[in-house]
Parts: sequence; C-alpha cells; structure tokens
Amino acid sequence: MRQESIKLIMSLNGDDIEKYHLTSLQGNLATLMKPIGYKNLVSNENSSIDGSLILCSPSMRKAQKRDLSLKFLIKSASLLDLQRDTDTLVNVLISGKNGSGLNELHVPQLCKTFRLVFSTIDSYSNYGLDGWATLSIKFTEPDPTNTAE
Repeated sequence: MRQESIKLIMSLNGDDIEKYHLTSLQGNLATLMKPIGYKNLVSNENSSIDGSLILCSPSMRKAQKRDLSLKFLIKSASLLDLQRDTDTLVNVLISGKNGSGLNELHVPQLCKTFRLVFSTIDSYSNYGLDGWATLSIKFTEPDPTNTAE
C-alpha cells in the first residue's frame, strides 16, 4: 500500500495554516477524501406485510453530517509561545470565518473548501520544552455536500 507522500497545502478562513504555525500531518488527505455517509432509509415494519415497506425512494437519500479529526504539527519558538499560539488557534476556530462559527478549510490539491465547525482538540502531545506539539482537531461537517470547488 502506498504511503501518503504529498504535503497538503491548506488555508483556514482565507489564511495559510502556517500563519497559525501549523503543518498538516499524514492521514489528513484520507480523512478529507473519505466518501460521505448517507442517512438511514425510513421504513415501516408491520405484521400485515412480508419484509419492510421503504417509505422514501432510496435514490432520494440525503447526506448525514460527519465528524473529522485532522492532525497537525504546531511549531512555536518556546513553550510559552506554544501555549499562546494554541490559545489563539482555538479562539480562531471557535469564532470561524467572519465570526460565523463556521470555518472554511481550503485544500487546493483537492480543489475543495470544506465548511467545518470546531468541536475540540481531541489529542495533544507536547515535545518537551522546545515549543513543538502535535494536535488532533475534531470538527463537525454539518453538510458534507456543501463544499466549494
């Protein structure tokens, strides 16, 4: 199996992620390219029929929201700067683009802009006192069909 070898270029709400001292880590491409899921079919089961009665056309199924965890390396000059940079990043993610709470993550290699709502930083690993850490940011994509190209 071929390893992910390209460096993803990303911008967050119009700014290159390097502004926030971030570098995309391996696995983000696969996470973003994973096919969207669909809502369950609505069916009716009753004792007067065999099987189930599907109440809506399977071809009319709608996409369900999805949760994504994206991994980044954050590099700062010192441990104090790392804390400040992480706090700044969290505030930017909470505010979203233009204070809307919705973040736009643009990935030129995919020709897509993903619209994501920040949930939490679900993992964080500090590399001692040098100001480097890896973090996994959890987002919710409320409507995976609403991506700009």
